[in-house]
Amino acid sequence: MQDHDPKHRRQAVATLLAVPVAFAAGALAAPAQARTPAPATLEARLAGLEAREQITEILYRYARGWDRLDEEALRSCFFDDAAHQHGGFKGLSQEFITVALPMVAKVRSTTHAISNVMIELAGDVAISECYFSAHHRRATADGSDEEDYFLDGRYIDRFEKRDGVWKIASRRGLNSMERVEPRADRTFASARPDSFGQRKPDDPLYTALESLRGTK
Repeated sequence: MQDHDPKHRRQAVATLLAVPVAFAAGALAAPAQARTPAPATLEARLAGLEAREQITEILYRYARGWDRLDEEALRSCFFDDAAHQHGGFKGLSQEFITVALPMVAKVRSTTHAISNVMIELAGDVAISECYFSAHHRRATADGSDEEDYFLDGRYIDRFEKRDGVWKIASRRGLNSMERVEPRADRTFASARPDSFGQRKPDDPLYTALESLRGTK
């Protein structure tokens, strides 16, 4: 028996149309939900924090290594095959340290500071950028006095984690500012010798570290 009620036929058609519309709406919503990344697990977040801490410590260790003329600390920052480009040098990082150590040893004192550390992680590889600021107290060209040499710039590093250890795999040093000023000390000439920092092993840092390790 045919249904000749126009109102009933319109309701039936509306019901049939609503089925594919609802199905299509669900199909469109599904990909959007699939694209939502799952929140990182606590283990993954802790691993990321640990990696960033280790990488930052290496950046600091490099600066401290030059100031204390600590060859062991400097070399421990790089893998043996790490590439290095800074200033006029392009080669291996270990070679850069070999060339620069005797040059820095002739300078009376240095101060290196690291700041603005940025680290981007991708598994066992990371890219970091940091700013450096260096001060060298050195002899003038004619040897008659001393002067202060300042250099600012950035390090862009590729870090890798090999056998569970993070180190620098390649480094690019970029300079941004250079300045030379005459010595302008007011009280250093009459200051006690032990009021100044020293190089390894004479600096008080190493005495303190030996004392700490002796308590373990």
